[in-house]
Amino acid sequence: MPGTFPIGRGVRVEVEATLSTTRTVTAVTQATVGVATAAAHTLTDGTIAYFTGVSGMVQLDGQAISVDSPAASTINLEGLNTTAFPAFTGSATLNPIATWSTIGNASGYNIGGGDAADVDQTCLIDDIQQLTPGLLNAQTVTISGFSSAQSAGMQRVLQAALDQTALTFRITLKDGQRRVFRAIPSLMNEDGQVGQSLTGQFTARVVGRVLFLPA
Repeated sequence: MPGTFPIGRGVRVEVEATLSTTRTVTAVTQATVGVATAAAHTLTDGTIAYFTGVSGMVQLDGQAISVDSPAASTINLEGLNTTAFPAFTGSATLNPIATWSTIGNASGYNIGGGDAADVDQTCLIDDIQQLTPGLLNAQTVTISGFSSAQSAGMQRVLQAALDQTALTFRITLKDGQRRVFRAIPSLMNEDGQVGQSLTGQFTARVVGRVLFLPA
């Protein structure tokens, strides 16, 4: 039905600029929507943060999250199903994003990867190859745009690529839907043609998974 799906217009691509005070997480539930315990956290609805120093529930280490329905000492991890994760043990650090830089020259993005690698279990008796799903490959996000390395956002991306460190990204669609992820970016490539604007792109390898969040 026309108008049902979002279109590529009014889309904001942002990268973390500064962090606020870290919070200590002492528990995370195994549930369809995980619930984290962090005493007197004061985080507000929609805050984006990421985990570090996780033990037990190792899938959370480096994972970006969105705060949902916060109470005094708990937060829902919006869009993150922790049911199949191992039990959380000890404590972990939650690193909230305080401010963002917009990558204003972005003209497109592509979320790829995440398919399962094949494990070959073919035996001598088999006539055809026997493959079973293995580990999921890491997701990747490619962001393309007009070449401009001078903006604050692109400077952050370029430095992270050189340092091989992760950054948190947030893509907000015109209708308010969000794509949130933490990833290690590559250096930007550049393409120049006669009489055309310079274009470029970089690819970011996602830590954990991309969250597809509602408005």
